[in-house]
Amino acid sequence: MLAIISVILPAAIIVIAGYVAGKRVLDAAGVKALSDLVYFLFLPCLLFRSMATASFGGSDAKLLATYYGASLLWFFAVALFLKLRKSAATPAAIVFALGAVFSNTVQLGIPIIKLAFGDDGLKMHLSIIAMHTLVLLTVGTIWLELSQAHAGDDAPPLSETIGPVIKSAVLHPVILPIVAGLLWSAAALPLPGWIDQPLGFLASAAGPIMLVLMGAQLSTMRLAEHLRDAFTLSVLKNFAHPAIVALVSWAVGLPPLAMAVAVTCASLPIGNNVFMFAQRYRTQENTITAATAVSSLAAIASLTLALALVPRP
Repeated sequence: MLAIISVILPAAIIVIAGYVAGKRVLDAAGVKALSDLVYFLFLPCLLFRSMATASFGGSDAKLLATYYGASLLWFFAVALFLKLRKSAATPAAIVFALGAVFSNTVQLGIPIIKLAFGDDGLKMHLSIIAMHTLVLLTVGTIWLELSQAHAGDDAPPLSETIGPVIKSAVLHPVILPIVAGLLWSAAALPLPGWIDQPLGFLASAAGPIMLVLMGAQLSTMRLAEHLRDAFTLSVLKNFAHPAIVALVSWAVGLPPLAMAVAVTCASLPIGNNVFMFAQRYRTQENTITAATAVSSLAAIASLTLALALVPRP
């Protein structure tokens, strides 16, 4: 537990710094400008560099199919429940559902998996990371773009909008660098130092600035008004998501180490990219901000529980 706290604490300090900046330095226009800078510069550099240097092995196929099959099942279940039973707008349902499956795989996941399962477990976790944004954010982006294209009574038929929607999704500041990075990796091209070094500098800024933005967002909202939704989403992410992953892993006969890595990854708190996604589409920003804070605290319990219950390799 102390190891988990030691990883969460630095992130919490950066969020607090962002909170102070939101109170004293950043106004709404400043937060918007900083958010756009992350979304159009720092985050694309991080995504491209991650994908361009990723390697995929055939041995990871079953793990990836299991993890993302379970995660997408839970994503659609949460989104459709909100739409059909709670009458939530489609964008809000998509953002909320994304929060229920999108883990903090890098900042918190890498040190926890490394500590718990060593290099073999970390290799499996890195294969999950390589596909994480590609699978989950791409599905969320395309669905949300489709819903926006068909909003209103005078919306054109699907046959007329599917092309522009796909183009908008592919030329997206999150999707485009992922696809470009995948193509670079598939071509087995090395990243020259004069490209990799500036990409690395810009990529390293993405995580801290996203945490600063979360703190700034917290400074502008009344947290108590969003605690109910935040607690609900934290339960869906930190406890229900790993339970679904564990059930599917058991059903398909995933090996013990792969199952342990998958369930622990699902037990991680909500990733910062969900907040950026919510800001991008101007929906559920306050709920996601509050839920990310609550989920990070709940991770102390969910990760401890997962590490205690997963099969030991």
